[in-house]
Amino acid sequence: MAVPGGASPQRFCGLIPAYNLSHTILQVVQQTRKHLPAVLVVDDGSQDETAHVARESGAKVLKIPKNQGKGWALRCGFNNLLQEAWEGIITLDGDLQHDPAEIPKLIEEYDKTKPSIVIGSRMAEAEKIPGVRYWTNRVGVFCISWAAGQPLADTQSGFRLYGREVLESIPLWTSRYDTETEILIKAGMRGMKITCVPIKTIYHEEEQNYSSFRPFPDTFLICMVFLKSLFWRRRWYLRDFRL
Repeated sequence: MAVPGGASPQRFCGLIPAYNLSHTILQVVQQTRKHLPAVLVVDDGSQDETAHVARESGAKVLKIPKNQGKGWALRCGFNNLLQEAWEGIITLDGDLQHDPAEIPKLIEEYDKTKPSIVIGSRMAEAEKIPGVRYWTNRVGVFCISWAAGQPLADTQSGFRLYGREVLESIPLWTSRYDTETEILIKAGMRGMKITCVPIKTIYHEEEQNYSSFRPFPDTFLICMVFLKSLFWRRRWYLRDFRL
């Protein structure tokens, strides 16, 4: 299996957090395995057949007994995969809002610019983002870019490539959608490079494929991470605090 640019597919694996996604997980896993040699699905307390379908589609499955949130699922997945010799981990959602065919774009950017994190940005097709999601994203982009000390085009996209060093060096405390924000801010404060590449903007109107992101409560949690980062920054400058 080859990917553009001569990158070895054995360098990266896929991580998919999933909650009640038995209707989409098979397709996502199968398409992801066309570009990556291994896929881990973290079933976050699903009440349907998500875990069974994911195994049948060829993924390794880590099952969390009770729903704890996307961030907790990611953290469990990171801890599991870091026990293996992967150079990096590519995360994507299991609800078909990320196209696995675009995985090579993230790998190409990683090889070209050597960042710690590559984000798949949906802003090239911003007109396709629902209104509330667009404006919460814009607020997040402004605040998180400032906190991370570098411009970021899309801070809420979960389609990302994380280099191994960023996951090994940054302890995480959050457990829901704010975890992805926590990673960006802490990586930026450590001087790690974060880049973005344009990807398709995909949103589904069907109820069964609708994202579980809650615009107002989850945006509140993201804002809280930003506010806490002001405290991290102050302690960082006083040189008595490790992120």
